[in-house]
Parts: sequence; C-alpha cells; structure tokens
Amino acid sequence: MDRTFDDSAPTTGAAPAPPVHRLFAHLPRADQRRWAEVYVKGLLATPGKKSLRRMAASVTPSPTASQSLQQFVNVSPWEWRPVRAELTRWVAGHTPVRAWTVAPVVIPKRGSLAAGVHRRFVPGLGRTVNCQLALGAFLTSGLGDVSVDWQLYLPREWTADSRLREQARIPGSTGYTDAAGLCLALLDRLARTTTRRAPVVIDPEGHLDAEALVGGLEARGHDWIVAVPDTLRLALAPDQSTAPRPPLETVRTLVRRHASPRTAARTECGSPRLGALSTLVPLPGGDRPCLLVGEWTSSSVRPDRTWLTNLHPDRHFQAGALIAERAAARAGAAETELGLHDFAGRSYAGWHRHATLVSAASAQRRLGHGGCPHATHRSTAP
Repeated sequence: MDRTFDDSAPTTGAAPAPPVHRLFAHLPRADQRRWAEVYVKGLLATPGKKSLRRMAASVTPSPTASQSLQQFVNVSPWEWRPVRAELTRWVAGHTPVRAWTVAPVVIPKRGSLAAGVHRRFVPGLGRTVNCQLALGAFLTSGLGDVSVDWQLYLPREWTADSRLREQARIPGSTGYTDAAGLCLALLDRLARTTTRRAPVVIDPEGHLDAEALVGGLEARGHDWIVAVPDTLRLALAPDQSTAPRPPLETVRTLVRRHASPRTAARTECGSPRLGALSTLVPLPGGDRPCLLVGEWTSSSVRPDRTWLTNLHPDRHFQAGALIAERAAARAGAAETELGLHDFAGRSYAGWHRHATLVSAASAQRRLGHGGCPHATHRSTAP
C-alpha cells in the first residue's frame, strides 16, 4: 500500500472521506480490519447511545457481533497511532486546514474504575463532576473540526498506584504528564506527521495552564491563539520601543482600563465583537510582543473570553476570524455525538482504540461520506 501523501497542496471543495480499510491497513489480520469497518459503520449508523450491542445490531445480523466488537476494541493488540497518523495525512491532504485546534473534552463517568477517572471542577458546568479528561487534536477547515489524535489525562494517583495501573492496563512507559504537557505532545506529533503548519488555537476552558501552553508554543516556534484567564499577568506594550516596559498587570485590569465593547469592532454580521491591545508577555527568553483580544457576544462590560496571540499584525484579521469561529463551534461536539463518551471499558488501551475509531467515523461524516444513516444498511458479514 502507498502510504505517501502530498499534504503540501490540499484540494478545495468537497473532500473525499478516508476509506476505513486504508486507515486500518496496517492491522496484521483480515478479521481485525473487517471488525474495524464494522465498528465505524456501527458508530455512524446507531442513533443515541453507542453501546456495542446496539452498534452490532445496527449493521450486522450476526448474534455474536457485539462480543467480537468488544474483543476487537478491548483485547485485540492493535496499535492506534498508525491509524491516527494516516488519518492526519489524509485530512491534511484533502482539505485546506486553517488551524490546529487542541481542546479539552470532559467525559462524565459513573464509578471509579475506568482509566483516569477523577473528580474535577468543570467551569462550564459550575460544579465538580466524576469524569475522564481527554485532550483532542483537531484539523480545522471549512468542513469544521476533524479530530485526528487524542491524549487521556492520567492524574498522579493513576500513574503512581501500581494497583490502578494494573487495573487499567496502563503501559509501563506512560508516566504522569500535566494536561498542558499532553496538549504540547499532541502538537509535536502533528508537526511530525504533516509538513504544512497552521496556527494553533487552544481554549483551555479552565483545565490547562495557559502560561505553560504559551511558553511551550513559543519554544516550538508555533503561531498561536490561546484563551487566557483574567489572572494572567502581562504588560501593556509601550508606544516606543525604547521606552521602559510598564509594570505587569492582570488581564482583567488591562481589559478594564484599555478595551471595552464600546471600542470593539464586529468582524462580520453575527460574529462577536473584538477589542485588541498590544501587550508584552514575559517569557524566559525575554518579553514577547503579543496581541490581547477581548471577545464580547453580549452588552456585558467584561468580555466573554480573552485571547492572546503572537500572530503578526498583518495577520490580525486571520486571528479575529479564528476567534470568531471558536465562538460559533465547540471542538469535540461531533465526536461526542458519535459516541466518544459511550466507551464502557476500563482499560487505557481500550479507550484509545475507541477514540481512534470515533475519529475515523467523524472523518467519514465530516468529509462528505457519512456512511449508514439508518440501521437498514446491514452487513451479512462478518
């Protein structure tokens, strides 16, 4: 099989969906490749909760199909990273990618046995929930956000406790990494897989250390747009380069003093109003000039979100468009609809295989070939 893609010149218009058999061609056994196709078809065809039993019933009359799907995702020893790399190359080669979006996805869980489950305060819900925290990497284009890679956050108690590690079958090489570090690792893999870079867009949503993200993105040479908390300390850029740097102030103070919805401009009809300030970000290598952008979708004095970007001034329109796009879309919504939250297994590897299959199904739908819309498309095999 030719595994070489030209991702330097993506096509425009409708993009072909990645063939599932091509994504999973590295699997050594024919039955594994066959069950991968059945699993993806089941995710696409099954309305509501994607239990293995319901997925199997949607696409095959085989009475043992649900057990085979369970074996395939939880026990069968296949590698998920080659599938994700193939998916990344396919999407990058067939649709113009505007941004690399990395987003946290909170997966509520019952019980405490699934890999990485912990108690976490979720700002968007205003309460603490029992959950897993996933970090997804998405290629963002006119077709939306297509997930291509995942990390599963493991709190320290999961990496330090041998009983929990054995219970979830966590590999010995997997140690503790904070959520910001997992995001940066996703970006490192994207950079190795595709040669065409795009601005990185991250909204930590209260789950990631924005300061650590900014430092890591700068160290890697990325163009970036990161939503930042009100407490982050920056300096207003002086009018002249020879002037001393003003004292550091919180984002909240800078926005209150120097930007407001009265001065913000609406990028286009229906988009949020954006107000911008030139700032200096203190980094280990010296101050970095950046743009602080407040985003207002209401008449409130305080912005809904505040973003920081290192995009050059002649690309600020691009930054505004990407920020407006984040206001209108939520990365991971399509994957949630396709069953990302529905994995009932407990193992670390099982979760990663399920997430990979969900991404394959999402790409099928996003790139124009949504597969089985109804349960009437049933396979007589395997």
